Amino acid sequence: MMELNRGDICLVNFNPAKGGEIGKLRPAIVMSSVEENTILDTVIVIPLSTYIEKDALPYRYLITKRESLDKDSDACIYEIRALSKTRVKEKLSRLNSKELSVIQKALCQILV
Repeated sequence: MMELNRGDICLVNFNPAKGGEIGKLRPAIVMSSVEENTILDTVIVIPLSTYIEKDALPYRYLITKRESLDKDSDACIYEIRALSKTRVKEKLSRLNSKELSVIQKALCQILV
């Protein structure tokens, strides 16, 4: 199994989805720490969507295309999920420290 680090952007299989959940094979940001990812069978991720909503913080945040992330995408922060690590297919890229900080602060706003 590949090492997963907080801030990695990976291709993740979100199927089967139920109700209004995000589904299909899509990029997602790993939010759990490397320590958690080493000992647990699950990983916490935030899915990305190519449907862009402007000025939608704290619910969504724009991630620009890079490396193997082919399109600009919104991090759907309110769709955070814990999934089996078997759903993670490959690493595509990584967030920079500013992006990760903004997403962590937005997540705290939603959860408090």
